[in-house]
Amino acid sequence: MDKVRILFLPDIDSANTNAQSLTCREIALRLAPERFQITLWYERSPDTRLQDRENIRLLQLPYHGKTMRILREMLSGYDLIAYMDYSPAAYLFLHLPRAMRPAAKTVFHAEAPVAQLENPPRMLRFLYNGTFPRCDIYTGVTEFVARDIAGQIGRKVPCILPLGVQTNMFTPPEKRANASPVVLFAGTLIARKGPQLVVDAALRFPGAVFRLVGSGRGGFEEVLRARIAELRLQNVCLEGPKTQPQLLQIMRESDIFLLPSRLEGLPKVTLEAAAAGLPCIVFRDYETPSVIDGATGFQVDTVEEMMESLGKLLADPSLRERMGAAAREHVEQFDWDPVSRLWESAYLEMAGRAR
Repeated sequence: MDKVRILFLPDIDSANTNAQSLTCREIALRLAPERFQITLWYERSPDTRLQDRENIRLLQLPYHGKTMRILREMLSGYDLIAYMDYSPAAYLFLHLPRAMRPAAKTVFHAEAPVAQLENPPRMLRFLYNGTFPRCDIYTGVTEFVARDIAGQIGRKVPCILPLGVQTNMFTPPEKRANASPVVLFAGTLIARKGPQLVVDAALRFPGAVFRLVGSGRGGFEEVLRARIAELRLQNVCLEGPKTQPQLLQIMRESDIFLLPSRLEGLPKVTLEAAAAGLPCIVFRDYETPSVIDGATGFQVDTVEEMMESLGKLLADPSLRERMGAAAREHVEQFDWDPVSRLWESAYLEMAGRAR
């Protein structure tokens, strides 16, 4: 049987910490080389793990003319074009008459509810409206996201493809012995992610240390700095973006992971935190399977419930230890090796329909 040819649209530069880029890399590394031929983009320096693989082709994007280069590649006879985005190239491809483009199936991998695209610029909204409803196949990262997408496109999304985590990389330390418990937030510093609630928690629990890791967007980092200064907080710090190895070290130095966002899919960072042995506090709104309420952490409904759960963990080191150990055990099922086999089976099925 001929190999299934897949083109992934996200770039796989080594410095790119975007979740979709990281996912594409992990999947590409694990798809059976005797069954799949994979093409990936990079801009400056590709993830070195993907180099010199017999079934992986790396293409460098030009500085100018990216749209036409991507479009030309999309028209090159692939079976699947995965991780369809809202780019001009994707828009142009999906608006070509069927007779003018090959029979490639376009795959939209939904990793969050549609509402996460909040107040987009006019051009992004235009591209989104012209690409999202026109794809051939849709997958959801969780049942919750699949239901949300199904409501948007008017048909069932039967394929659930979860994210994974490198459990051999994200591991707990031998022992946690902080003099003051450390609470970690990791994510983009925007209002929707809830870092302002982490600052509020620092005010409420002055005996704990709060670390916020991530890059700011739209000036929100300065909003947080101003709030911290106004409250004269000495137990909270903004640490900027970190690489995965740096984030792992910070997780090993922490005691609790707090993600106050109310609009997510399957937050990759909660899988990493669980693998590092951290109990997690998340909101119940998006029904993430990465946290089992009362066992590996807490899923909460309100800000006050979030504060109460945080208070319980801060006051009880043995509870933190039990939940952290349970989190590590629970997350083993999300290891990239078994998860990638689900993706492989799904891609084979999709390609079978394409042929």
